[in-house]
Amino acid sequence: MVSVPELKEAEPQKWRDAAEDALAAARRCGSMSALAEEEVAATLLQCWAGDTGEAARRRFVQHAEDFEAAKLVLKKLVRTYDDLADAVETAKADLVGGLSYADSHDLVVDDSGRVQLATPIMTAPGDDSHFGPLDHAAEAIGDALTKATEADRTATAALRLLGAMTDITDPALAREALRQDSPLAVALRLQNAGGGDHSINVSSSQLAAVEQAARETGVSKKLLLATLWQEQQWYQHIDGSPNGPASFFGRPFNWLLSQTIKPDKSLGITHIKPDTARTVMENHPDAFLDTENNRLSEMDDSQLAKYIEENPNEAIRLSAYHYSDLREQSEYGARTDKDLFLLYAADTPDVRELNEQYGDESEPRGGDIRTRGENWDRISPRLDDAMAWEHLTEAERLEAMEQLESQTPDGQYVYLEPIYGDGISMGTGTDTGTDRWEPEPTPSPSANPPPTPPEGD
Repeated sequence: MVSVPELKEAEPQKWRDAAEDALAAARRCGSMSALAEEEVAATLLQCWAGDTGEAARRRFVQHAEDFEAAKLVLKKLVRTYDDLADAVETAKADLVGGLSYADSHDLVVDDSGRVQLATPIMTAPGDDSHFGPLDHAAEAIGDALTKATEADRTATAALRLLGAMTDITDPALAREALRQDSPLAVALRLQNAGGGDHSINVSSSQLAAVEQAARETGVSKKLLLATLWQEQQWYQHIDGSPNGPASFFGRPFNWLLSQTIKPDKSLGITHIKPDTARTVMENHPDAFLDTENNRLSEMDDSQLAKYIEENPNEAIRLSAYHYSDLREQSEYGARTDKDLFLLYAADTPDVRELNEQYGDESEPRGGDIRTRGENWDRISPRLDDAMAWEHLTEAERLEAMEQLESQTPDGQYVYLEPIYGDGISMGTGTDTGTDRWEPEPTPSPSANPPPTPPEGD
């Protein structure tokens, strides 16, 4: 969420200046494209006959396409900067108006946009007239921050895609990539997601359990996937899934720890504490029953720990219901998925207060909560891309892979690795470079050829 200081200090004119620079570059690319195809290539066709001349002409046609593709990307960049500048300028004006109104009514506004009375006032019982100005200021300021945040997210997504299009030289594919959420756009973002983060090492059964738990509780699928990524058990790193040989030993080992030296140990693939799991089961008794309709909340501590370790799908459901409770018990500091993600680690008054104060900002936090917030910031777009890829049809994915392959040099694989699910590879590239002509040196006779060495040397 964009904060009050960030929006107040925003300078939309800088984005407009950048848009002007990008527009000038787009025009130059358009001119170079026209020159290469309409003049140089046409001249070569008339004046340079033969295979070598045809190769040279094809090269300049390719140059024309390169410049045309670059022009399309730059024009999208212009629109992105201009749209961002317009939206932020409007939001900033709304914010300034809301802050002025708050100041004139003796209200104070913190960095997250929360509005409060500057000084306590005495009112008669039932008199809530002072809430009118407070609500009006809160609505105006909140709307301004929401508009700025949405504009920032839209621009960020567009810039991620444009940054991934550096190897696209076919204008037709560039247009396809720039189409809103096209399969090619999704594939490009996946291809350029960057490495260094582990994947969500769970089976297809657990992914199906995420879908089910999200429907059952109203908790977002993205939040549950982020939890699986963050809370991944040590044995999943070894096996690549929660069901391999390391898991066979790891789960009983975790259970043993919970029964001996660490009774409050977090358990299962969502690292939920036994006391939390029991509270969830007690809050939702009909959602957690055994095959004979007995309430699972009545299990003893040892049985509960074993149940969590041996039933990863149920661990996911427990965490989903826990998130639902965190949100519904009090929305204070629990309004966004990131708020809930932080509260999962520590539902304390301090964390909730900082969630209210700083919104979705990670930098002002400290310790493990800051690290957890930064993790969310980093993997959030990767989860969005993986979910978008998952929602495509097989035909759409295949077409996107073939389009990427057509822009990949011969001998190089196209490889996509979503943060969950199987990686996808294809082909060895079809852009062989045969149309990219390079002059071959023509040997000429030497006036003084070197002497022929005697045989045997």
